[in-house]
Amino acid sequence: MPTDVYVSTSSWLDPVNLPRLKDTSRPTPILLDHMVVFDIDMRPFCISRLERARKAALRLRNWLLENTELEIQHVSFSGSKGFHLVAHDPDRSLFAEPDPAKREDAVREQRKSLLDSVIEAGHPVDPVVTADTRRIIRLPGTVHGSTGWECTILEEGWLECPVAEWVNSIPRHPMAVRLPARPPISLPRLSLPGRRKKRPRKQADPGPEYASLEVSSHVAGTKDRSAVVAWLPSKWGDVAESIEKAQVAFDAMDIGPVAYLHDGERGLAIVPRAIPRDFLMARLPRAGLHQLSHEIRRFDHSWVRITGKMDDGWEGELEPITVLGYETSERCSHPWSAPHLELCKRLGLPIRQGGGDVAGGYEPSIRVAVRR
Repeated sequence: MPTDVYVSTSSWLDPVNLPRLKDTSRPTPILLDHMVVFDIDMRPFCISRLERARKAALRLRNWLLENTELEIQHVSFSGSKGFHLVAHDPDRSLFAEPDPAKREDAVREQRKSLLDSVIEAGHPVDPVVTADTRRIIRLPGTVHGSTGWECTILEEGWLECPVAEWVNSIPRHPMAVRLPARPPISLPRLSLPGRRKKRPRKQADPGPEYASLEVSSHVAGTKDRSAVVAWLPSKWGDVAESIEKAQVAFDAMDIGPVAYLHDGERGLAIVPRAIPRDFLMARLPRAGLHQLSHEIRRFDHSWVRITGKMDDGWEGELEPITVLGYETSERCSHPWSAPHLELCKRLGLPIRQGGGDVAGGYEPSIRVAVRR
């Protein structure tokens, strides 16, 4: 059984090597049809979140039947954390436009208007999939590579029944991951003894010197590629809260997976991908990671502490927490960063790499630094 097979949501006269939307050097492809697809995900992968997603998909299906002329083709379990609702639009007027570029633009605008109405009605759908004529979705009948469960079209009546009543009928690989009843990942609420208090701002004393190991965000062996290695802002809250906010930001940027560690006070995030610096400088500030963005802009990379601090003794040693965002990894178009994959392994959070290109040398750039 093949894994991770995708199908286009659109039909094209010539679907091979489609040019990008902004590519004006090649003829605009001729769009023949476009499925209306809604994606509902409730992470992480467990029965309780799938049950929420099922109820959301049921409400959405009923809303579409009552408020639109769409013909529901099927609802499929994605093989992981949610459902795909696929519909056909019987209105063919948009496809009568003879100009291929105007035709695709008109379809995208109509789908965007529909998507806005669905979101305004309170349905928790992916805000990207529906309006994107160049989108792909997982093909029913194939295995989800991260879970081992098969993407499956639901049988009649399943959507109205609790997930627990039919989920064991879903085909899966013999080595598929177990579907827990509740979220398998619970970020710790840290309340550690001897936690250091922050110095009052009015004190000018920068504190004693300390030594630590630091790693470069630059992907050694590349010209302009950097991984994300960043301490999460203290203002985001405690470690668990900051990780939740960070994961939302990384999901929005379509980069992952993300390894998370902590030193008792703050969380450290590592995304072992070789990402163009221009991409990071444009998106990191929007995500609230201003320090990393500033240093990449100024120095082309950033040195980031990856150990505790050595003064009279080791203080605030790092502890691994978990790796999140394997689902986002499927959408990530950037190659893996070999040195930062090795770094995650050394820090106790080896990454399940899967497919994709790998960039850079395998030895991370690490130095001993003395700071205040």
